[in-house]
Amino acid sequence: MNTDRAILVTGTLLALTLILFETTSLDLLVQDRLYDPASGWRVRGDAPWPRLIFYHAPTAIVGAILVGLLVRIALPASRSIRIPFSRRDAVFLFVCISLIVASAWLLKNLTGVFSPREIARYGGEQPYRKLLEAIPYVPGRARGDGFPATHCSGAFALMSLYFILDGRTARRLGLLCGLAFGWIVGIYQMLKGAHYLSHTVVTMILAWMMVQVLSRVIPVQRENGAAR
Repeated sequence: MNTDRAILVTGTLLALTLILFETTSLDLLVQDRLYDPASGWRVRGDAPWPRLIFYHAPTAIVGAILVGLLVRIALPASRSIRIPFSRRDAVFLFVCISLIVASAWLLKNLTGVFSPREIARYGGEQPYRKLLEAIPYVPGRARGDGFPATHCSGAFALMSLYFILDGRTARRLGLLCGLAFGWIVGIYQMLKGAHYLSHTVVTMILAWMMVQVLSRVIPVQRENGAAR
């Protein structure tokens, strides 16, 4: 499948996903199973070890990757130093991660969706509103900042490895790495009531679509997978 068609397919999938969650109660059905009125969420948000492993560590990993990419971009070409990917690859990865995280942060500040732990159904004070109900700005009405899921966006951005690795198996492993990393972070956020399922699913699809678009802007791999 060529890149333009893949972008169209991903965009269609994103639209269908938004329609699914907007017209059903799937988010609440999932979240109801992660919350107990007597004991609270499956994972406490202030539990130190889960927070360290699934919140702070992923942030540090993504930050370290960005720093490493900047070093690679600034590093002059040298025959004595063998680096597994090119400067263009590093630029591509850096732009993908930075723009995906920035876009998720911007959107969450525009959409106004509350996280599960903020709504009355799960012990909070705010009403439950779906995306289209939350977006219209009403002066004086409280607004949330839960959609999309910013924290896992940097992890999902690592799906961009698919476009810089050589060989079908390596590319698939790169894609799987980003997916697994993103869902590990995303599921933790759901377990402590920070995000709904839709927040994580939409973040994943949006990240992949942005990676596809950026692969057209910063071409790093030929269609046949040949070396750059």
